[in-house]
Amino acid sequence: MALPKSWDLFAWSDAQQLRDRERLIEERAAEGFGPRGLIIRDPYATQILNGEKRWEIRGRATQIRGTIIIIKSGTGCAFGTVNLKQVLGPLALDDLTRSSELPLAEREEFSSGGLPYSRTFAYVLDNPRWFDAPVRYQHPNGAVTWVRLPDLNLETVRYATSAYGAAQHRVG
Repeated sequence: MALPKSWDLFAWSDAQQLRDRERLIEERAAEGFGPRGLIIRDPYATQILNGEKRWEIRGRATQIRGTIIIIKSGTGCAFGTVNLKQVLGPLALDDLTRSSELPLAEREEFSSGGLPYSRTFAYVLDNPRWFDAPVRYQHPNGAVTWVRLPDLNLETVRYATSAYGAAQHRVG
């Protein structure tokens, strides 16, 4: 009787793990999981989508990476996408006040008011893209920071043709 290889102690194989992972992805898609939306208040959401603000400051880190949706707080609408590349932190006050990744007004706010959280993190963002028009979504009860957007298909959404193309759109 052959003993299982060390990586196969429970009779799992790499192929089986791959099939299980693919099945899980398919199940989540079928259950309505979709892209994640980050809720941000304005003017910060607009500054992010305009490429003027490349760090979003938060009080906790996240494991989320890749394309995320920017939702303007209180509007019930998604306005565009960015790529969440990495999370930095915890950061010191000097990290925030000297960062060119933040608009001057925000850096001055930190200089006068101090750190916004006891542990402060920066979500590093790039590749901002406005949607051609705001996209309404159903806000789940209790969602404060992140929401799932199962009905938003990023492959079919229309994007603005210029970087500032949707900056003037109003939510009606």
